[in-house]
Amino acid sequence: MDYSFDISYPELYYRIYPKVMSTISKNVDNLSVAGNVSEDEVDKMVDEVYEQMLAECPEIGEDPMERRQRYSRYKAMQRPYYGRGRIVRDIISIILISELLRRRYPYNYYGYGSGYGYGPGYGYEPWD
Repeated sequence: MDYSFDISYPELYYRIYPKVMSTISKNVDNLSVAGNVSEDEVDKMVDEVYEQMLAECPEIGEDPMERRQRYSRYKAMQRPYYGRGRIVRDIISIILISELLRRRYPYNYYGYGSGYGYGPGYGYEPWD
């Protein structure tokens, strides 16, 4: 069975990911020593990446729907509007948090990985 996929990420991911990695590398010394990252630190890094994205793609901050005045009698009952900027910030946050978690809890942290359950003490002894 072949489990390889020929699927690529969207272009936006390839623009955001290097900026997230650069921001994390730049701020790694400033992050908490215990490895706990506060919400303020995450927000600061998201703001930094978002500013870089605005410099590269200014159309993100120029959403025509965000500029339009929407008057409605039932405005409180309407669902909230999420414009381009809000969606891009959310994507940046998702990538940033996942990368911080990946660095904090490496792949083999919980004992999973290649050969999980197959090793000394699990009924399998390696060859000499």
